[in-house]
Amino acid sequence: MNSKTRKQLLSFAAATGVLFQFGGTAHAVQVFDLGEFVVHAPARAAVEEVAATPDSVEGAYAGGQVSQSSLMGVLGNQSFIDTPFNVSGYTNELMENKQASNVIDVVANDASVKDQSLSGASSAWSIRGFRTTQQDTQFNGLYNISPRFYTGTESIERVDVIKGPAALLGGMPPNGTIGGTINFVPKRATDKDITKVKLSFGNGSQFTQHVDAGHRFGDNNKYGVRVNVLNRNGVTSNDNEKNNASTVAIGADMRGEKVRAAIDLGYVYNEIENPQYRITFGNKFLASTKQDVFTVKNADHHKKYGADGTYRRVTEKYGVISGEYDFNKNWTAYAGFGMRYTSMDYLYNEFQVNDINGKSNLRYRYNNQINKSTSVEVGVKGKVTTGDVNHNIGVAFARSEYKRYMANRSLNNVAANFYVQTTNWGAPQGDLNWYTHLNDTSIQTGVSITDRITTKDESWQFIVGGRLQKIKTQNFPRINKAFNGADKYASYDKTAFSPAVGIVHKFNEKTSVYANYMEGLQSDSVTKDKAVNFGEAIEPYKAKQYEVGAKFDFGKYTATVSAFNIKTPALSYTTVKPVNGNDRYYSLGTEIRNRGLEFNVFGEPTKGTRVLGGFMLLDSRYTKDNSDSNAKGHRVEGTSKVNAVVGLEQDVKGVKGLTFTTRLNYTGPAFANQDNTIRVPGYFTWDLGARYTWNSGHVPMTVRADVYNVLNKDYWNALNGSVYQGNGRTAMVSLTAGF
Repeated sequence: MNSKTRKQLLSFAAATGVLFQFGGTAHAVQVFDLGEFVVHAPARAAVEEVAATPDSVEGAYAGGQVSQSSLMGVLGNQSFIDTPFNVSGYTNELMENKQASNVIDVVANDASVKDQSLSGASSAWSIRGFRTTQQDTQFNGLYNISPRFYTGTESIERVDVIKGPAALLGGMPPNGTIGGTINFVPKRATDKDITKVKLSFGNGSQFTQHVDAGHRFGDNNKYGVRVNVLNRNGVTSNDNEKNNASTVAIGADMRGEKVRAAIDLGYVYNEIENPQYRITFGNKFLASTKQDVFTVKNADHHKKYGADGTYRRVTEKYGVISGEYDFNKNWTAYAGFGMRYTSMDYLYNEFQVNDINGKSNLRYRYNNQINKSTSVEVGVKGKVTTGDVNHNIGVAFARSEYKRYMANRSLNNVAANFYVQTTNWGAPQGDLNWYTHLNDTSIQTGVSITDRITTKDESWQFIVGGRLQKIKTQNFPRINKAFNGADKYASYDKTAFSPAVGIVHKFNEKTSVYANYMEGLQSDSVTKDKAVNFGEAIEPYKAKQYEVGAKFDFGKYTATVSAFNIKTPALSYTTVKPVNGNDRYYSLGTEIRNRGLEFNVFGEPTKGTRVLGGFMLLDSRYTKDNSDSNAKGHRVEGTSKVNAVVGLEQDVKGVKGLTFTTRLNYTGPAFANQDNTIRVPGYFTWDLGARYTWNSGHVPMTVRADVYNVLNKDYWNALNGSVYQGNGRTAMVSLTAGF
């Protein structure tokens, strides 16, 4: 651990304990002090049923990789078989055995979730064909609290993936994505003390040290504390890319007879040097492909499309207090409050291909920003019986506020060629001083009401509810002197109602069929530059989903099959009379329809053999187009017709503690542009691994070794107007000791 990291951890330690100090100290020019975070009273623990003890196989399906329940927003913790949604809760056991260091590594086991990262410094993914990011994740049911840029899983007990738009469950995500929601459930102390030390090396030459300790005390183990500390440094598998991280997470909870409470505090410092970045396509290149389909040249993970000397430095602090109080056996009140403070300093470059011969340019860009957010939810839930029907009623109020202070500046351009390796890029030229202005604010308030209706024999369940949500957004973009050099102000203040209906029919305790209708809200914020209506705020618009499915619990393994249809408007442009040299007017002129079929299976069909995988068949198209794009009938960028993953674990008979693992991943061909003229080939990747568990005295030990992309396959991920190069063959080894 270097001296810089020690100072950061010591500073964090001095600021935590009972009090948690939020403030920006990384840059003296701009400091925001949010005051002290003091626990006065319990707030939210959004569970309707007592969840399984963390770090145990209880509460998980056979094989221990998928949880039997997931946190469903205002509905609380819901059983998998009783839920009229396609949802998967991936356990900490899975994360440990797959050596998953970030959320992308976790969701790689789900065929409905596809990696859509833009660079080595960012994580993004799509769910059912709709792109989302870390910024739209939930932390124990609350938006705007989990780290905005860091995606590590070291303090996470479970990753819940809820597929489909679900404004009812948690409101509109901060960035308005609609394909689904990912929720992080933090670690808690278990009834059995935990002290784990993990050392790992790989993914290039990164060395990671991780300590996980938990202890309960008091009468009946009433109080618990869980602490996770991680330090990582070294070069990644991307050429000359370094990734250093230091994190601390503290989770404390109290389990009383009528009162339950918890507090979660976290600190992250993440510095990435020389990150690999995506390849974009310029207008001249797009024009040159109009008459024919261009297939992107073979990838070469040894080649770097970008200059050294770039970086991203992020500091994040977050905290949540939550709890619930039982009025009686039927009625419970709950509340939760959280805050997050993030500062980022980011020098990066964009590599743009301008013609079919590979003529390109590299543009240096600089972005610095400070994010501050708060989130609160207060609600009451209870049980009422009317005749032979039981009602689980919930009413909740939620408010989330987000402010971003940001400066995003373009620097100099450097000539390049897509087909020629270059190392002499020159230095960035321009203003790299840290300064920010208020870029945008967002306040979302909402009231939700739900009723989960169950027949006396529990063979039928109905979920009926809706969320009335008010969205207030203000944008303050910096624009050029053609607009008189002033800040152009854009805002909206609108209210929308999002209903949801779900039906579950259980043939027995192990088999159910379901259907749902859900709506989601999304927003493109403000219109793009080089537009007549540049800076205009686009009001949030609705996505609508219809879904049917079936779930089968065969004891030794479990399967889900579902079919869905999602429609949503999309932003596009029409050509109008030029204004100030601009001739594009942006509006909601197109419609996207994603419909698909999903199959998931997980479990342990025979003793010692575990399976996890599935596939998604997706038809993602522009079905309406009232713009100049002529996109109707085209596939949506970055979507594949087929995505599949098959994972297998096999214990070795005769060698106790030895397990071999393998995983096959397939992503079908996709297009990188709306005209469907830039084609990205599909690809297979193959992973292999092994682990061995034994006792050294009274100390349980586990050594794990994994090789990812064994065949060293070079491939591209198709994005919206760009592509990003996947990793070649990488390896990871680790040693875990439990005390």
